[in-house]
Amino acid sequence: MKLIFNTILFLISIQLSHAQVISGMVADQNHRPLPGATVLELGTQNGVITNVNGRFQLELTQENSQIQVSYAGYKADTLVPTPNQMMHIKLEESTEELSEVVVKASSTFFDRAESKHVEVITEKELLKAACCNLSESFETNASVDVSYADGVTGAKTIMMLGLDGRYVQINRENLPNIRGLIGRYGMGYIPGTWIQSIDVGKGAGSVVNGYESMTGQINVEMKKPESSEKLYLNGYVNSFGRLEYNANWSADLSDRWSAGLLLHTDMLNNDIDNNDDGFMDIPKTRQVNVLNRYKYQGEKFVSQIGINYLLDEKAGGQTGFGFKDDAASSSLYGFMNRTSRVEVFGKTGLLFPEKPYKGWGFLYSVSRANVEAAFGRDQYQGQETTVYGNLIFQNIIAKNSFHQYKTGVSFLYDSFDETYIDSTFTRQEVVPGLYFEYTYKPGDDFSLVAGLRTDFHNLFGTWFSPRLHSRYQITENTTLRGSIGKGYRVGNVLVENTGALVSNRTLIVNEAPQPEESWNMGLSVVSGLPLGGKTLDIVGDYFYTDFLNQLIYDMDQNSQQVNIYNLDGRSYAHSFQVEASYPVTDLLTLKGAYKYYDVRTTIDGQLMQMPFISRDRLFLNASFSTPYDTWGIDGTLQWYGSKRLPNTTDKPGEFQRAQASPDFFLLNMQVSKGFRWGNIYLGSENMLNFMQDDPIIDPGNPFGENFDASIVWAPIAGRMIYAGIRFKIDK
Repeated sequence: MKLIFNTILFLISIQLSHAQVISGMVADQNHRPLPGATVLELGTQNGVITNVNGRFQLELTQENSQIQVSYAGYKADTLVPTPNQMMHIKLEESTEELSEVVVKASSTFFDRAESKHVEVITEKELLKAACCNLSESFETNASVDVSYADGVTGAKTIMMLGLDGRYVQINRENLPNIRGLIGRYGMGYIPGTWIQSIDVGKGAGSVVNGYESMTGQINVEMKKPESSEKLYLNGYVNSFGRLEYNANWSADLSDRWSAGLLLHTDMLNNDIDNNDDGFMDIPKTRQVNVLNRYKYQGEKFVSQIGINYLLDEKAGGQTGFGFKDDAASSSLYGFMNRTSRVEVFGKTGLLFPEKPYKGWGFLYSVSRANVEAAFGRDQYQGQETTVYGNLIFQNIIAKNSFHQYKTGVSFLYDSFDETYIDSTFTRQEVVPGLYFEYTYKPGDDFSLVAGLRTDFHNLFGTWFSPRLHSRYQITENTTLRGSIGKGYRVGNVLVENTGALVSNRTLIVNEAPQPEESWNMGLSVVSGLPLGGKTLDIVGDYFYTDFLNQLIYDMDQNSQQVNIYNLDGRSYAHSFQVEASYPVTDLLTLKGAYKYYDVRTTIDGQLMQMPFISRDRLFLNASFSTPYDTWGIDGTLQWYGSKRLPNTTDKPGEFQRAQASPDFFLLNMQVSKGFRWGNIYLGSENMLNFMQDDPIIDPGNPFGENFDASIVWAPIAGRMIYAGIRFKIDK
């Protein structure tokens, strides 16, 4: 920690140089803002995406630079920047293919003007994989790891900085989204075709967005009604029998009003048992997901409102178990989960066109979720009601843009009512909060963001969450960032242990769970090195997470129990990653990364390596595309090192498992053919057909005391081949 503080103090004290920062707004010919437009410094991978109001700020890395501004359905424009004034850039709609040479922007990039360590994943990157939902959106990204929860439920979870995804704050357009009762399956509730871009931030996030960011934050920007395609259709099928259909529609209702409708449905009704253990490798699923939103864009007033309805059903367990079967009375071991959720959300903003740095904003969301589940003959029911509001004001201090600030008040209400077997868990959380975030940017090479929020939790008292982020431009191509911050979260012991529930294990809550509390600190370097007439982009980062309290889900004391208790001792995670990307030719880009995790926690009085986490990982990606993306080929190879597994030495010999897993490789590939109306694609996941041997202990006796499907460390379903078609009509 001392090293981090000294580094940040060093950054503050360094003399600044004079690189240029440009800012402005991107709009169409009718002055309507274009959120999600790309502003790229030519000859580099330095770029940003415009925000919801079409505004951007970009720090240039070279003298005499030009910028290219592009947006789907519009002609790209190349401009000479004007650093000393707000740029108002208007793009023309494209009616035919451009005949000029196309300058290709990177499909992922680090926002160089941002003080926080944030990587932007654009829609172009998402098209390189099947990307049926958010959990599959990171297959070509090295910063986020996808893991497997168990051998029955089919849940995919993420990891960041070596820790479970529950420590990552996942927002949809800066509104809390995947948390609470949908925290385990929620990654599958955001369809990939709805996503415009994803911001992946490592470390503690902004105090504006709440106290729950402990290891990182993921913000998903959805397709906007005023700027997305008039019609977008997607059909998908894979070799397991999964069918998926998506339809996006948007229209301008008037000069100021626009509307959007996003539809998604998927279905899998086959018994998939590739390892012949009598259990489905992935559950049967069917889902309907609808989002309808409206936006009003005035000169000084902006408002939008939307409603999202979801119904998701899963049926798994032994082959033959289906949606209509009753797990409580069936002779088969059945798993079922039925989640329904409705949400009303919106944003309202008051703008000052003559003062673009000033504004009011109000974000709100009201949702109700109902979950019914069964794990064999054990029944679960849960209801959650959430109300969230955030009032934000931003401005500068004393008419000096060197000093900027955001301040506001937030409110969170959560009501949980859960029943599992014969136990009931209820609680109501009421959390009003205050925050202030100050940005100091005296020049173009340095920025400092210091924030503090205070939350008043009705059950757990007052929480203080200080956050500090700093950025220094060492050279025109190298940026150093440092951060430190504190975070809190209240755990949900049942939904966070669904993987362990598909076993004979008994959940034992040894003491009243207390809020999880941690400090996170880190350093990162982003650099572009000239090599062979091109730029080799290198990113290196180190983050350290130190828990003051953590909920321990102990599967080691007893193979028939999950003991849950508060941390009594140390718990920490060291995360190191280095990543390099290089455009070998104008058509081929190579990317590689190495990740090292040292994650340890005190379990039953002993400091131990956390289970199911690979200490070492390798990531390799090759992306080939012809001009205009007529053809595209993308391949990703990942190597996972050995993982510690929970202790099973108290089981009979034939049911014991090794203390650690072997290492393994996963390979995904996709080929796509582009047309003016869209594209078709063909791909495969887990091409090497690697499967974990015997993922379920004693599958022939699922109601016996040795049955356990929770010790899963790799895929169990084998190779999957998929194909699809995308069709779009631009406005």
